[in-house]
Amino acid sequence: MTFYYIYLIFECFVASFLAFFLAQYFIISNKRPFFIIEFFNMYNFLGSVVLLKMLNVEYYKLSNLLLFISLILFYTRSFMTAKDKFDSRFRSMILSFGYTRESYFYRFLMKRILIRGLEGFFFSIAAILMINKIPFWYNFSNNFDEFMYVVLFLFGAGLIKSSNYGKISRT
Repeated sequence: MTFYYIYLIFECFVASFLAFFLAQYFIISNKRPFFIIEFFNMYNFLGSVVLLKMLNVEYYKLSNLLLFISLILFYTRSFMTAKDKFDSRFRSMILSFGYTRESYFYRFLMKRILIRGLEGFFFSIAAILMINKIPFWYNFSNNFDEFMYVVLFLFGAGLIKSSNYGKISRT
């Protein structure tokens, strides 16, 4: 069991490491992230972990690969959320002082992004460990509908959370 914890922490660390560089690419090159990254908030992450846990019973390797991809998407989303919160207030002021996008990222934005990423790192490990304690294999065929309702409601909440309907923005 200790090996599983070490493996999970290592997998989450590698995913957060890759997501940091993906977010860095989007920030420095001033590109918008893909829609699937913006869609992958906390609700959709939990829904995907529950769905992957259901797949884990039959397709172990595929579910581990999809979990790794969902971790990368979740971490990239948390990094980009931290960037958006700081960016909307201070970016134009800091860039008007003569800083480049790269120096702005490394001097001002990176600390805030890493703190937000650490929060997402701990949340994802706790969520995966908690969902792993749910016995999906126990009478799985009778409980499939109930678990699918949970997944559908989580994805619905995530879709509503990630939509821009009714939000006030400066643009």
